Amino acid sequence: MPVLLAAILYCCATLAVAQQESPRLRPWTDGPTPALALQDLERRLHRLEDYRGRVVLVNFWATWCEPCREEMPSLNRLRAGLAGQPFAVLAVNLAESESRVRKFLEQVPLEFPVLLDRDSAAAKAWRARLLPVSFLLGPEGRIRYWALGEIDWTQESVRKAILGLMPREANPPRAALSAAFP
Repeated sequence: MPVLLAAILYCCATLAVAQQESPRLRPWTDGPTPALALQDLERRLHRLEDYRGRVVLVNFWATWCEPCREEMPSLNRLRAGLAGQPFAVLAVNLAESESRVRKFLEQVPLEFPVLLDRDSAAAKAWRARLLPVSFLLGPEGRIRYWALGEIDWTQESVRKAILGLMPREANPPRAALSAAFP
């Protein structure tokens, strides 16, 4: 019994520390990038290979996930701040009905594709067990960073990581970035 109690206390302490630590981008070391081919709300197919040459942010989320909902405006600001750059955001909704997703989008319009993972197969392939979870891919299509939990996508360290992945000719002047992310 003391071993079980110690294990429970350890798990609780680990969870408490993890919750206090602010989510951030971490280097990806867990293997190759899984395939991704999902339809958006207009039934258009989005395949990851169609985004080669761009830095891509793949975000797994759900409308019932409070941190996911709170993160979406930050993703919108990031996308707007990098308009005209080789950058894309793909928001992968986890197994919710189309009507529920559309209702959310009426309240929080998004400026990037929302893809429907109807059977959670993509989430399983990407090992997206907790939400929100995001993966930042380089222009070659390989996962370079990941983040678990709600993150402010306009923070300086995130912008630097994204710009560092972009091809040199695509990097905008710093003054332009400062204006895009007040």
